[in-house]
Amino acid sequence: MPGRLGGVPKRSPTRRPPPTRADANLNRLRRENTDLRRTPALYEEEAIRQLALENDVLRSGSTVVPLPTRTVSASP
Repeated sequence: MPGRLGGVPKRSPTRRPPPTRADANLNRLRRENTDLRRTPALYEEEAIRQLALENDVLRSGSTVVPLPTRTVSASP
């Protein structure tokens, strides 16, 4: 049959519709989701850093002095 490949009709190329407000919102939510997944990793890094510092101090026989929390900004 003309116009068929393996029993499947040919498709004409379809154009993508222009981005809508819903598309922009979906992209924003995807970016937020990615950022939220990175947050626990930052807390884990900070906890490991604090534990390593406390471990060094305890092994050296010194007094443990609490340090201010280090702020780490998420990469864009």
